[in-house]
Amino acid sequence: MRKTCSSPPRGPGSGPRRSGIGLLAFAAWLLLAAPSAVAGNAETSPSPVPVADDAESFIRDTADRVLTAYSGELADKRRAEIFREILTDTFALKTIARFTLGRYWRIASADQRKEYRRLFEDFLVLAYANRFSDLGGVKLRIASVREINERDSLVLSEMSTAAGKPPVRVAWRVRQTKQGPRIVDVIVDGISMSVTQRDQFAAAIRSAGGKVEGLLAMLREKTGTAE
Repeated sequence: MRKTCSSPPRGPGSGPRRSGIGLLAFAAWLLLAAPSAVAGNAETSPSPVPVADDAESFIRDTADRVLTAYSGELADKRRAEIFREILTDTFALKTIARFTLGRYWRIASADQRKEYRRLFEDFLVLAYANRFSDLGGVKLRIASVREINERDSLVLSEMSTAAGKPPVRVAWRVRQTKQGPRIVDVIVDGISMSVTQRDQFAAAIRSAGGKVEGLLAMLREKTGTAE
């Protein structure tokens, strides 16, 4: 059932910045913690469905997939492999990577852009794939869905972590692409995680004298691919 919301979260770029939270890390954590969101998954229909309805089903199905894949004990290497598979299947990584490079995308060479996209994915996988072992009691409830335009929908949800603590508001921006629905942003309590990541990368570039190579060098070091 499609729902609408009366007051969507603040858009990217508004409100204070929250540092130290990676877009895909937080998103994956929420998906792993979503037992209430996967009950009664919608079946795939051969006929077109409204964008908002499709986006809600996509978030539910993704949560179900993550929970199934991460059940039981997994070696670190296998956990990273599964994490990468889910990221590439559910997030618009090329779109997010370009956005997080910001205005520096225009001055980066073709080779730098190609390397950046690869390092961006590796960075997320290595940094966050093994950080989801203790999620007891965390639940995700989808509250409403709003169509933004003919391609994008905002799936609003609430994450409860413990009794007595207020839930965290999380909005998933889902875009219809040629490959199917893909997540392009996660907005936590009104703060865009993609904007936060872009600001962090821009700071790294500025500290290197405005050179994209400075960010690439940092990502190479963090992913263990330094030359």
